Amino acid sequence: MTLIVQKYGGTSLGSMARIQAVAGRVVKRYHKGSRIVVVASAIGKTTDELLGMAKALSDSPRTREMGMLLSAGEVISSALLAMAIQSLGVPATALTGAQSGISASGSYDNARIKKIEPERIHRLVNDGEIVVVAGYQGQRNEDIAVLGRGGSDASAVALAAALSADCCKIYSDVPGVLSCDPRIVQNARLLPRIAYEEMLELAASGAQVMMGRSIEIARKFALEILVSSAFEESPGTVIGKKETIVEKSIITGIALQKDIARIDVHGHNGEGRFVKNLLANIAEEEISIQLLTSGKNILHSPALSFTVNAEEAERTKVILKQLLADNLIADFSLETDVAQVSLVGFGISENYGIVYEVFDALSSANIDILMTSTSEIKISVIVAKRFGEASVRELHQKFALAFPPGKRKIAG
Repeated sequence: MTLIVQKYGGTSLGSMARIQAVAGRVVKRYHKGSRIVVVASAIGKTTDELLGMAKALSDSPRTREMGMLLSAGEVISSALLAMAIQSLGVPATALTGAQSGISASGSYDNARIKKIEPERIHRLVNDGEIVVVAGYQGQRNEDIAVLGRGGSDASAVALAAALSADCCKIYSDVPGVLSCDPRIVQNARLLPRIAYEEMLELAASGAQVMMGRSIEIARKFALEILVSSAFEESPGTVIGKKETIVEKSIITGIALQKDIARIDVHGHNGEGRFVKNLLANIAEEEISIQLLTSGKNILHSPALSFTVNAEEAERTKVILKQLLADNLIADFSLETDVAQVSLVGFGISENYGIVYEVFDALSSANIDILMTSTSEIKISVIVAKRFGEASVRELHQKFALAFPPGKRKIAG
């Protein structure tokens, strides 16, 4: 008998009617002879509402209580879904992350899964029950910790690996992984397959289909993931190994990230050691740098440009002000009215004209590139935020991503 792990996102569980619909879908699969473990996200915007409540009471609430508070959304949805399944005549048990055997380490509000002891889940599914697990959480010592934004994806994939499940299915409000955000480009193409590495880069660059850490777990255990719609029949997208990808394309997808800040730092003439001091301080504060370029300005002084998440901008600014006060840097500027557009695909390293095509497409649309970075499978550009979505549309059209790889012709 197959063992299936299914995860349902917050939109999929956004109302009592939707919870009943998900319960019906789960029970239908159960009656086909499968053992099922369901991972539930918080209903709708519950997590954001809980964050708002905390901020209304405290500017800097203690992370332990934040972890406890934020875990409540998934506990509620898992209990309600289990009740809906029970109402259809099928035995179901709701479990918290801790009750499921999930142990976590790290901060209370952005923990990582340490290990899973799934004996209780095995026992319940072998007894014929559907198990509904509250996603996004685990036990940290004697307390509750949450896994960060999108953590229910990590819960589902890690549970599938620990249970040696036959498949892991992620259901959300989109039909799968698309060539870009369909809210920006209406003819975005559903990708039948995508490699772990490409999905990791898209997730890190702003695509919100899957949490990046869940892809890391899947790659580690060679676990394929099917991403599909909870609302309509869709073949979905399989995330798997590179060698299983049949279609070969230059560019697989485009992602847009609006919540970033660009920082330019200038050192004193002939003095480049500020870079070491700056990066050491940023690392100590656990601030993640996304793009980074270095060189010299027009006065031949060392210069460094980099980007961070917008939520980290103020903490980064504090570091820079201290370095300026200590005379370790000459000056700096910080800009939040920017966006990052990233093109991802294994074909980038094999096609030397891709960077030119990107510059050509955007310059033809009168969009200035403020900063750029390239790697083996990704090209990222920083543009003014007001041009972010337009840049995605121009590049999607330029590389004909609405068509299958074999039918594409670069425009222009």
